[in-house]
Amino acid sequence: MVDLAFLLVTFFMLTAQFRPEEAVAVDTPSSMSQSPIPTENLMTIIVDSTGRVFWDFTDKKVRTEVIKQLATKYNFQLTEEQVTRFTNLNAIGMPAQALPQYLDLNSPTERKEMDRASRGIPIDSTNNQLLTWISITQQIFSREATRNPLVALKGDGNVNYSTMNQVIKTFQSPAVKINRFKMITDLEETRM
Repeated sequence: MVDLAFLLVTFFMLTAQFRPEEAVAVDTPSSMSQSPIPTENLMTIIVDSTGRVFWDFTDKKVRTEVIKQLATKYNFQLTEEQVTRFTNLNAIGMPAQALPQYLDLNSPTERKEMDRASRGIPIDSTNNQLLTWISITQQIFSREATRNPLVALKGDGNVNYSTMNQVIKTFQSPAVKINRFKMITDLEETRM
């Protein structure tokens, strides 16, 4: 009986899949909505408490094409290893020009240090790279699916309103026309 228990424990330990560590810690505000967030074909824009903006997409094929098109647009070269690393990472919050250096880092600790030093994807009026990231993602996704991807906005509850407003204005710009998106929040407990 003890052998069987150890075999089962060993089996579950070896076959379990661990959740990947999130690149960005965000304390989302609470809400009463119970609308589920889809897990496929979802582009997530994350804004942390300091106002840094991150981009994430669930489909690996689309991620691969996005990094290749960003490299073409911003005129930098990537190795196949860098493309693979970008495809397998979680949320990315780097200006496009810093991506080759970021993707050269081998350890998660080094990438976390560079994440902390970065100001996220630029969203200011003179250099709105977030608009480019979203536009490229929509173009690539719509080629295969003939529709736009689902979009979710995950913002920290303590982020400055003007940063969230700028992200939403980017969503509504004529280049991408995102007027419907999901807000990711924590479910608030009811008082009964």
